[in-house]
Amino acid sequence: MNMTGFSRIVAIGSYLPDIEVASEDLMDEIQSEKRFGVPNTWLTQLTGIRSRRFAIETAKPSDLAIEAGRKALEKSEIEPTDVGMVIYCGIDRDWVEPATSHRVQRELGCKNAACLDVTNACHGFTNGMSVGDAMIATGAAENVLVVTGEVPSQVAKDCIADINKNPTEENFRGKVGGLTTGDAGGAVILQRASDDSGVKAYRFASEGRFAELCYYKFDEQGKRTGQMLMEKISAAGLYMHKSLISGTYKALNWKPEDVDYLICHQAGRKPHERCAEIAEVDIAKAPVTYEDYGNLTSASIPVTLDLAGSKEGDRILILGTGSGLSISQIGLVL
Repeated sequence: MNMTGFSRIVAIGSYLPDIEVASEDLMDEIQSEKRFGVPNTWLTQLTGIRSRRFAIETAKPSDLAIEAGRKALEKSEIEPTDVGMVIYCGIDRDWVEPATSHRVQRELGCKNAACLDVTNACHGFTNGMSVGDAMIATGAAENVLVVTGEVPSQVAKDCIADINKNPTEENFRGKVGGLTTGDAGGAVILQRASDDSGVKAYRFASEGRFAELCYYKFDEQGKRTGQMLMEKISAAGLYMHKSLISGTYKALNWKPEDVDYLICHQAGRKPHERCAEIAEVDIAKAPVTYEDYGNLTSASIPVTLDLAGSKEGDRILILGTGSGLSISQIGLVL
């Protein structure tokens, strides 16, 4: 699916909790060396993820989204009452019903905004941006707040408990990917594009045949369960990006050297480096967040955008990826 962009990013916000958790500490919790012959440095060596942030036990996904949304509003100088739509894009939600975006709307004072949730695993945020873009294109909203809040630390703790209960090699390999994630919130505010700035193209692709490589669900007893086959899902996502990239540059009328910043979904060092190779962009132009914050799931794109230090006029190429498997390639000018 391809879309022409009609919106621009006028503000970015992110939120990272204060609690820092080292990869070695998580590996010690599952006694990786004693049980599986894997040193506690293995996860860091494999993925490049040294640490991540965990929210407090009682944190809701919306709590992190609200903090990020508040920062984006402050940067934009837009009044909350001028926001026409709030789109929440997290994997987890506060409730099954209603949409979590309603709590975000209420807490941020966006009382005139329509609300809805968009969810698509780690890929949800770029999908949410495209929905917001479409609303701006049709005149349904002038200002759209796209937010996400993720607390995968809860999943990581479940993975640790499951590995400790069933310490087999197979269970370890299927669950250890859950220890790569970190908690975060991210947000952007979209307005109609100007002559000089805006999203130039959205390109999306999905391959349902890869759906079983990474999932989490609830079993018949209501217990959260899942797996993340890191190497396989990474290889599949990179294959999809490689097949799409030449068409993306053609749609943008860009060359790789035109890109000022490459913003990737970051699951670890190897897929990050491979994305830069596929895009033919110098790795120095691809800001790193995975080392200190881990895989931020759907918050990866907005947090990296916020921390990148980009400025007005910069050309940005976004490579989004999420289980399912879905990818996106987005070109925009700030």
